[in-house]
Amino acid sequence: MNHFINLVLLIAISPFCAGQDQSPLMISPPDADAVISYFQQCPESPDGKKMAFTIFYQPDSMGIVVKDLNSGELKTINKIKGQVRHTGAHPIWIDNESLIYGSPSEYVIYHHNIITGAIRQYPGGKISDYSLINKKLLFVNSNKNMGQVGVYTMDFSSNEGDCVVSLDDVATLKEEIGTINPLNYWRIDHPYWSPNGKKILFQIKTDKNKSTKKDDYIFYADEYGEHIHFIGRKPMHVQWWDNESVFGHDWQDKEDYYMRRYDLKGNLVEELSGPGCHGAVSPDRQWIVTESWYGSDPIRVFLYRKGKTNHEKLLFEQKAIVNGIEFWKVRSHVHPAFSRDGKKVYFNGQGADGKSKVWRYSL
Repeated sequence: MNHFINLVLLIAISPFCAGQDQSPLMISPPDADAVISYFQQCPESPDGKKMAFTIFYQPDSMGIVVKDLNSGELKTINKIKGQVRHTGAHPIWIDNESLIYGSPSEYVIYHHNIITGAIRQYPGGKISDYSLINKKLLFVNSNKNMGQVGVYTMDFSSNEGDCVVSLDDVATLKEEIGTINPLNYWRIDHPYWSPNGKKILFQIKTDKNKSTKKDDYIFYADEYGEHIHFIGRKPMHVQWWDNESVFGHDWQDKEDYYMRRYDLKGNLVEELSGPGCHGAVSPDRQWIVTESWYGSDPIRVFLYRKGKTNHEKLLFEQKAIVNGIEFWKVRSHVHPAFSRDGKKVYFNGQGADGKSKVWRYSL
């Protein structure tokens, strides 16, 4: 009797470890070159019944694909110009019936009702990351010819947008952040709403060489873009943990690539996991999925229990070069994300043909 009780308790507290090991399932078409969007951004619709991803077409276009997760039916809802290897068209669900996505070459954001087929276009913006609250999007305009460079909002309820943080606003903090790089090199990127929509997190990149990350600085402001505060230079691939703290993988100081959480003054709150790169956290904040650092070979996807530095399970592994195609050289990223219910993990990885595929691992 005691043995039976202990077994039940073990299964109850270890839902991801009990039972038979699962294998990753390819959920994009087997012959396609496909990616989901940014890490920590669930590709599923809010009701969890559909998902969206991008397929690349040569020489320079992308298809936005919606998949019914029950029937497996695939539908390409639009084809747009331009390609961004590591995020695709960046499809984001507004609700169960509509998506937004972007074209980098046209510099256009699309608002697409997938039921009626109606499409609105908003020129002059680039979807940088997933930050949408109450149908209100944060995006970046980095094109000086199309308005003030900075972070913008777009309210899809009223179809009104505005610049909330300009590059000039942040330039006044040049001395505080300590960069020696001139202002004409500065760029603004990666805006995120806090979970309650009351703060905006964003990054400033001040280096001329866009490939280096040594001169990336993290800031936050209130929801109106006022009261800008400098958090610091860490962690990497930063995201909101809650309304008062952020998380990401460290690499600038300790260079151990551990995931850590920091308060809004840059003070360490807690250590979250062992090494990784693009980290995603389960909805209950108890599990972390992340992948090995840039340039690694083989490429691995790990599952961590929060607070543990040794991974709980290896979810995926592949060589960095498959069928003569190097994952890193085509600027593919793994970009893991949890499902809405936290029971599955989505990520990018190559298939046997060397093309990127979208995979799902059931926990």
